[in-house]
Formats: sequence, C-alpha cells, structure tokens
Amino acid sequence: MKKNKKIETKQKQNKTLKKKPVKLERKGQEEKKKKGSPKLTHIPGYEKKAKPKSFGATDWERESDPSRKLLKYFRSMAGKVVSASEVIGRFLDKENRGRKIKRREKWESSENRRSVEDLLIAFEQEGLIEIQRKNILVHPEQTLQGTISISKKGDGFVKLGTGNEVFVPSQFTSSAIQGDLVQVLPLGMGRKGRLEGEVVEVLRRGRELYRLKVTDKEAKFIIGQFLDMDGEAKEGFLPRRTILQDLQDEIKPGDVLIVSLKEETSQERNLYETHFVRFESDTKEDIDLMRMLMKYNYSILYPENVELNLPDEVQQETVENWGSRVDLRELKCITIDGEHSKDFDDAISFQEEGKRIRFYVHIADVSHYVQPGSLLDVEAYKRATSVYLGSRVVPMLPPELSENLCSLVAKKNRLSFTVEMEADWEGNISYARFYKSVIRVSERYTYGRAESEIVAGDPDNWIFKMMKFAEVLRLRRLRSGRIDLNLKETKVVTDSEHNIVEIAVQERLRSHILIEEFMLSANIKVAEYIHKKNRPTLYRVHEPMDEQKIESLNAFLGLNDIRVRLQDTSYESIQTVLNAIQGKSSERLFNISLLRSFMQAYYSGERLGHWGLGFKDYCHFTSPIRRYPDLVCHRVLQSILLEDENPYNVEDIKVMGLHTSHEERKATDAERDYYKLKACRFLEKSQIREFTATLVGFKPSMVFLDLDNPQVEAVLPAIELTDEGELSSDNDFSFYSKKYTKLFTLGESFPVELDRIDFEEIRIYVKMKKFQKKG
Repeated sequence: MKKNKKIETKQKQNKTLKKKPVKLERKGQEEKKKKGSPKLTHIPGYEKKAKPKSFGATDWERESDPSRKLLKYFRSMAGKVVSASEVIGRFLDKENRGRKIKRREKWESSENRRSVEDLLIAFEQEGLIEIQRKNILVHPEQTLQGTISISKKGDGFVKLGTGNEVFVPSQFTSSAIQGDLVQVLPLGMGRKGRLEGEVVEVLRRGRELYRLKVTDKEAKFIIGQFLDMDGEAKEGFLPRRTILQDLQDEIKPGDVLIVSLKEETSQERNLYETHFVRFESDTKEDIDLMRMLMKYNYSILYPENVELNLPDEVQQETVENWGSRVDLRELKCITIDGEHSKDFDDAISFQEEGKRIRFYVHIADVSHYVQPGSLLDVEAYKRATSVYLGSRVVPMLPPELSENLCSLVAKKNRLSFTVEMEADWEGNISYARFYKSVIRVSERYTYGRAESEIVAGDPDNWIFKMMKFAEVLRLRRLRSGRIDLNLKETKVVTDSEHNIVEIAVQERLRSHILIEEFMLSANIKVAEYIHKKNRPTLYRVHEPMDEQKIESLNAFLGLNDIRVRLQDTSYESIQTVLNAIQGKSSERLFNISLLRSFMQAYYSGERLGHWGLGFKDYCHFTSPIRRYPDLVCHRVLQSILLEDENPYNVEDIKVMGLHTSHEERKATDAERDYYKLKACRFLEKSQIREFTATLVGFKPSMVFLDLDNPQVEAVLPAIELTDEGELSSDNDFSFYSKKYTKLFTLGESFPVELDRIDFEEIRIYVKMKKFQKKG
C-alpha cells in the first residue's frame, strides 16, 4: 500500500550542535547597560538559542528581488563586517556606472537606494545585521525563531520576538504543527512588506500530547488522523512493534488515542510517527477538561523542579522586611469575591473623614514570594495567566501561593501592596500613596452577600456607603469617556462528576461594580505614578476604534429604525447612540456588533491609553496571583519606592508584552472552547430539539445564531437558505434568501430544529423549521 511505503521509507533527521549566540549591540547600547543592570535581559527563563546551519539556494528565491539578493549575500557573509556603501552599491544598477545618467534614471536610482536602506533597517530590526556609521555587522546567525500558527490552507505565520511575522507558504512549513517553536530562514520581503521564509527546523513542539482517531489497522502500523489540529489534515501512525499485542487487539477504528510525537525523525508531509500513551476514555478526569489541556498544552500541576520552601504562615519571624511594612492589621478590610473563589487577590477598606473619604485597595504581595529569575518566576512567566475551565483552574502560581500564602484569606496575617487614596464625594481622587503592608482581612464577603446589603439600602451600612461612593466614581468616569456596554455573560455549572447541570446567565450586580471601581482607581493611580517616574513597565492598552467601522454600524441602526447615527468614534457620539437604543430589542445585538468593532486590548510598554475605559494612564496592578503583567507593575513600583535600578529595560518590556498578550488570547480561546464543548454536552443531554433562534451574524458559508433555551450558539449552513451554494450581501447586517424570497436581518428571530452536534468542531448545527416560502 502507498501509505505503508511512505511510512517505511521515512528518513532519520541528523542532530545539530548548539552554539551560544553572539550578542551584537547598537552604538550607544553599551552606555545604557552601564546605567542599568549588568544582565543582558530580565525576562524569566529567556535564553536565545541558536543552531548552526548551512543553507543552499532554493527554487523559491527570486534572484532579481533586492530583498532576496541582500539576504543571500548576508548569509554568505555571516559573522563578518562589510562596508555599508559597498552593500548598497552592490544592489544598485551597475549598468549606469561610467555613463551620463538622465534625470529620470537619477530619480529611479535614488528610489532604489531608499528601498535598499529600508530593507537594511528592517533586517536590523530582526537582529540579522547591525548598522554602524560606515559598516554593517552581519550577525553570525541568519535564521530567526518564533511560534508558528497554521492557516486552514496550510500556510504558516511565524510570530517573532519583535512582534513581526514571517509568512511561510504551505510547501515550506516542513513538519511544523500549530504552536511549534520553529527556526525559520528568511528569504525575502513579500508583497505586503512582510518577511517570507521557510521552516528549517522544529525546535520544540507546541504540545506534549495529541488526540489521534484511528482510521485503519494494517500489518505493521495502526494509522489515524490527528484531531484538534489547525491547517491541513495530518495523519499519525503507531508501529505495531511498539505496542503490546493485547493493546493492538483492543484498538479499533474510530477509537481516539492519546499519543506523543516521536522525536528526532523527519516525516513525509503531514505524516508523523507517534507513541501510544493511553485511550482517551481511560481517565477518571473530565474528558473535556483533559482535551482542552492537551489542545492548549496546559498543565494544572506545577513542575517538580520548582521548589518553593515556603513558611506555613505569615509571621514576623518569617518575613525579613516586616519592620519596613505598614501594619494595617487593625484596619477593617474585607474581600468580595465569587462563591467558589479560592484566589483572593484584593481586599478593600473605607473610611469617612468629614467631607472627605479615605479608601484603600490592598493587593496580594506576590513579588515577596516570587523572586526575579527563580524557577518559580520562570514558570509563572511562561504561564503568564491563570486559565479558568469550568470549576477547574490552570494556575499561574502553585496552590501553595495562589490559594494560601498570597491569597488574602480572612482572619490571617497576609502581606500586601497597598494603594491608599483620598477623595471627595464628587469622585475627585486628590492623593494616592503606595506602600508594602501587613493586613488581616476582617471578613470574606461573596458578591451575593454584599449585594443583599446594598439592596437593603441602610444609609449607615458600611458596604452601602462604599457602593454609594463607587457609583459616584462610575458616573464621573462615564461622563469623562468610558464606554459601558450592557452585555450579560453565561457560564456552565457542572456537578462533582463533571456533568453540566446548567447554563446560567451571570447578572452584573452592583457589588461587582463596587469592586470594579475600586480596582480601576488603584490601576489608574499606579500607572500615573510609574509614568511620572519614567520607568519602563507594562501598560494595558486599548487603541481607538477603527473609523471605517462607522458606516457598517450606521447601516445596522438604519435597518432597525434607529434615527440617530454615529458621527465619529468619540465617546460622545457612541454614548448618544447607546442612549437612543437602550431598552430596544436591537440593543444587545448592536452592543455585540459595537464590541466586535473595537480593537483588542493588549499589554505594551507604550503608553497609548485605554480607549474603552477612557483612561490616558492604565495598567493592571490588582491581580498578581493570576496575571503576570500585574507582577511586573508591582516590581516596577517597588523599585521606584526603594529608589532601586529599573527591574526591566525597554526591550524586556516589549518582549514580555508580546508574550503575555499572546498567552492571554490563548487562555480566552481555551475558556471559550471549554464553554462551547460543555454547551454541546448539555444540549445533547437535554433532548431539546426545537428552538427559537436569533440571527447574530453570517458569512457566505453559514449563518450564526443564538438559541433561546438553552442559551447557546449554533450555526445554520447557507444551503438551508440558498440553492446557490453561498450567501451574498451588500452589507454586514442583512442578506436576501431567494429560497425563501425574504430579507434576513441581524436581530430577527425564527424557529429552527436541531440537525446535529459536532463534538470535534465544537459546533451545534441546526436547520430551518416551519418557515414557509411565500407564494
């Protein structure tokens, strides 16, 4: 059989030797290093790995392209110093030398020179060369490293440490799989001004375990198709000689196996040798949870090599800097969290002083326990965020810290970083002070309990007074430019055996708003202070909405008979529309569409502001147990207070911003996948087959719906609405169905029935029901 031949003829890959990378520094960097730390980088666990390789010419290189000629030249001169004028001269038109040049030719030559100079700057940015005054230092290592993502067509996009991407056509992705750390050879600039290249080595797999669905059993091999893998379909094979005979007999086509990839092998395209680990069903754990952990390469347990050596409790004799901390154990403070929460990042205090208010935000002092560069710090940075999958959590910090010593549990001494603020009853915060402290939480409140005291409305109640002040802060921020969308979230509730028992709508309580406003106050004041001191840190950035989205949103307003229109992306214009649409049936869908038109928030060393919240200075400071950027801000703030050197340089912050933003998006995807998977399980168990669906989006191949009961997402294939293969539309909010001679508009509802549930795609498919054609 052909498949057998492919498997049996695969070649073993030669191992390559490692060598230490050479660090080339721009002019002036040496002086900067003297002022700061002697360390090259302060990023936990960061060590650039370079591997020597020799590369031949490839048919993909277009020799006439200047970018490809330059890169090929630099590969030939790797590790050497070359004259800048010679490099530029090599790639200008040699035919013009020694003859009179016309004016147009002079202009073209000047343009070509600028083009070459732009290329050199781009290559320097990626660390391939270093431009000096008259010379160019060619870096010995002419390959780049990054994490690859694979499109459905099989093309690769390698995300580099600089934030840029290298495009890799599908035929040059080698054996790379989604999420792998790869070494890529840059070959030139593409049409979009983006580097193009080919994968020359997979340095580290993006996952440890994979799901393989058995499709065939042959004489020497068991063959299957990989699941939960983006890009082109990929197959794996298990040599029968590596599996016990009893297991071979037990494995049947259709079974899902958990496997690992064999290392040190080169495979046929999209074909991989694997090792058997277990049957997917062979676990007492929640299968859906295990699937998400494998897909996103998460581990709930911390590595064994991370030794903690922590005290049992927080006492004066166990804390070295106890004497330098402010003792706030007599100050009344509480935590307000979810009913099942275990990691309590924050506590709050509140005092009335005549016409003024003094309020405190106490945040777990994670930086006391997580020392920079320690194995614990390296692992925390790698994880970057805690991931919440139903009732389980993949913690950024081990439970000994996240649920015990760092968690601000009631009636126990805890170390904290306190932000003490003074304000008036109009919401003007006139003063902020920052210091390390020791606190003792008086009482643990749940959101529900706090809400009941707020709703009771006793003017002398301490929680009610805090809520009254928080509402003042909120209204002031809404007036100054904050966009507050009225959107409810849903969550899955599971029992002790991991079965979903309910899909519940999460109401936004006033007690939620109370905590939000106090935390926002602390985050703003910390960001303002760090900016004032001009220290590199991670800001939370949300860039302004794209002006081009206005036309589409206004079309939606017109279709729903809303008379007001968005004039621009200013807060005033958006708030005018939100006020006009409030309470109408189209409100939720407009808010969703508006939210989708926003830019995605991320972490950056650049102070670009938070457009959605309306803040010029904003950082994350209040959740260091579950977010690494908050820990970064703690360290930076403490270095200012102690008048120490910067804990991070600008380049550190840039790299950390890219990493933590990526891990945040990955966590969001994992949490969304887990929710959708459990929603599919719930629908299957409920035996409900008929629904009222609301149209919330569409693309040529399918329509996206929200079902009413249970509240889950579903899709309707385009073939249900058209005989032409796909939908066509003139705008983003409606399409015409010839099959039903009807215009369908976002926000309208109609009856559907269940078609099928695809647990691999994690999708619910429905079909039209009781919808009669006209005429």
